[in-house]
Amino acid sequence: MTPNRIRAAYLGVALLALAMPSRTLAEDGIYVGVAVVGAQYGATYDKTVDNTLANNASMLFAGQRLNSNDSTNGITYEAGVVFGLRGSRGALFYGIEVDWTTHQGDVSGHLDGVGTTPLRNQVGENWPEDWELAKDQSYGLTARIGTGMPFAGATGYVLAGVRRVAADFTRSYTGCLRPGEICGPTQFQTASESFDEDFNAFVLGVGMEQPLASVLLRSEIRYVDHGSASQLVLFDDLGVSVSTSLEASEVGLGVSVLWTF
Repeated sequence: MTPNRIRAAYLGVALLALAMPSRTLAEDGIYVGVAVVGAQYGATYDKTVDNTLANNASMLFAGQRLNSNDSTNGITYEAGVVFGLRGSRGALFYGIEVDWTTHQGDVSGHLDGVGTTPLRNQVGENWPEDWELAKDQSYGLTARIGTGMPFAGATGYVLAGVRRVAADFTRSYTGCLRPGEICGPTQFQTASESFDEDFNAFVLGVGMEQPLASVLLRSEIRYVDHGSASQLVLFDDLGVSVSTSLEASEVGLGVSVLWTF
């Protein structure tokens, strides 16, 4: 999604909001809004190098599976547009909302790798890697239910939802790609790989809404479990397969401005 399209989406929401007649935000109805979130984002990267294939060309690790993993976290930011419907029954209010969000920031780490010899980065070894995972964009469906709070007309609620998160995963490494040989450092090759990862996430959280003039201000804390994504890369000429998995989650603090019509 290009920056121009992102700005156009936010501008469209703002123009739609300006065109709406003023009304009490506690009323039932359809609403639109914009949201920004800051999150503590964490990920775990796990890699297994499998040398048990019949045609394995490793001179040092044939018949072995070598596993290594790394975990890291960082701060990310996101902004999005929301569209929802809210209603009430007695003292309770409920709502259902869809959103589209863009993300900024990433987490990166270094996988130490695993081997059984001081001759590092040979065929079949679990090589050291630098890796990075960056959320790109996501969309979701969220349900909320709450009731009035005993101050300033505010409403408190709990929320649950599901999300589809698109992310970019990159890894780079240096090692020996010569079948049946022991490489010296000058024979190592450096490579980088990128993958598009999709996570099916679920969301839990709590929040509060406060009417202010003709808008509704919302603040909430959300936990998002992204689940896992995996890749399998087969080096046919080496008889080596490399399976990787990523697990990610985040805790975010969000603020939204909503307009109803």
